[in-house]
Amino acid sequence: MKSITFFFTICYLITYGTFAQKNINTEVYKSYDSLVGNFNKELYNGTEFTDLYLNTDGSFRYLNGFSYTSGSVTYKGAYYPDVLLRYDLLEDNLIVKSNDNLSVFNVKLIPQFIDSFSLYNYNFVRLPLTNLGLKGNSFFQSAYQGKTLELYIKHVKKKKDKALPSGLQYRFKEEYNFILKYNATYHLINSERELRRLFPHQKEEIKTFYRTYKILRKSNPSQFKINLIKYLDEKTSK
Repeated sequence: MKSITFFFTICYLITYGTFAQKNINTEVYKSYDSLVGNFNKELYNGTEFTDLYLNTDGSFRYLNGFSYTSGSVTYKGAYYPDVLLRYDLLEDNLIVKSNDNLSVFNVKLIPQFIDSFSLYNYNFVRLPLTNLGLKGNSFFQSAYQGKTLELYIKHVKKKKDKALPSGLQYRFKEEYNFILKYNATYHLINSERELRRLFPHQKEEIKTFYRTYKILRKSNPSQFKINLIKYLDEKTSK
């Protein structure tokens, strides 16, 4: 009872503080976590995750490395800030790590219960109804939200193995699929041809953009596509 009373006292004080509303919510969640502990939360009631491909050439199946990073996730309608997350691009799963006084374990979250999550300054959403036939659990980076166009990026890792005297060694390579939402329909726009077909009145502009920013397209394909869609959005929204 003392813990419950203390929790509601925290909520009352924070509610009437001077922080912004989002900061208020975050502080309330943190206070709740400190009282009930991570072990009992709904977030950690998933399937334990085990990585079977640890013998690699230095590459990794996850977004931006092996390590967990602090992020946030909306799961079963509840928002969880400042949790340890790792995004598995090989099987398109979000993994959360519990690190409390009772145990340390890795949990694979149930994809259907994930609305969105953020890590490494990327924002991801689940879009199960794109009707594009892409494999995975329908997690997409929300890369650009414009007036008439929305760009989503599907991050994927492909696995190859190599036989060595010590056993199989694995190599992972990242690939991207670019999805454009235009006129309430999702379109795959991986190639220049697909974009020109979608925007026939901007064929020359698209061709010029590809030619002008050729170096960026090869070095950072995601940023290139974001810049291009932003450019087209300004054209189509006039």
